Amino acid sequence: MLGTRGVVGVMAGVTMVVAIAAFRSGRKPLGLWLLTAGFFIASIWSALSVYWTQENTGVLSSESHLMLGTTAVAGTIYYWMLAREAASEQ
Repeated sequence: MLGTRGVVGVMAGVTMVVAIAAFRSGRKPLGLWLLTAGFFIASIWSALSVYWTQENTGVLSSESHLMLGTTAVAGTIYYWMLAREAASEQ
């Protein structure tokens, strides 16, 4: 049975896979917005994981989840800026 973290992780992965499919079909702005959403969902997953590892033991420490979250937030900002630029060009 998947918990909340598992569902959020699957949502992030599926969103990023759909974004790559959008890129390959030539819809760059849609792909960038979907990547932004995927990285935002990954940020939520990391925040949930940091909280979860404070209370429970996990494979990764809460510091590792915090570093993953920082990377996800950076990816969200990066793809958001690219998506805004691509949307303004059209």
